[in-house]
Amino acid sequence: MNDVAAAAATQQDVLDMQTLQVLGVMQAHDGLAALIRSERGEIARVLVGEEVFGMMITAIGDDSVILTNRQGQTEALAIPQG
Repeated sequence: MNDVAAAAATQQDVLDMQTLQVLGVMQAHDGLAALIRSERGEIARVLVGEEVFGMMITAIGDDSVILTNRQGQTEALAIPQG
């Protein structure tokens, strides 16, 4: 997890608990990985090409994740800035 995500994790009302959120991005032995939190509070570690919470992970950057839904629409999620 990067410093921004670590700091945001301790601040009130930074995360919208009703939407999909990126908690952090990290370098793993198999490439960049991200931690994604679902609306239900489930947390998943994901890599590019994996599917999570009904979305395909299409790209992971230093501070954001690009997801594609089943209809082919893309959405960019950034790490919350507190």
